[in-house]
Amino acid sequence: LFKRFIYVGRDYPLPPPYVRDKAREAILKNKDLTDAREIIEAVKRGRWMVKEIIGVIQLKKYRALKKRYYDDRDADPTGTLAQKAKDEFG
Repeated sequence: LFKRFIYVGRDYPLPPPYVRDKAREAILKNKDLTDAREIIEAVKRGRWMVKEIIGVIQLKKYRALKKRYYDDRDADPTGTLAQKAKDEFG
């Protein structure tokens, strides 16, 4: 699980030492678990965290791609729609 954090953390928006330190901190916090059910829950939570990190990375890449190929005006259609609605309905 720690290796997954390290591997996925390479592309995380914050520097890799931040991800490594947070993963190490979380794993060391749970090092004294002895009950099998608690260990399984901790591993599930860790896997969920890896998936969340992957989601953040994908969002970062999507935003970079969108910024690269679209104008600011085109990049935020909800802002322009909100402004149109505000102008129209006061």
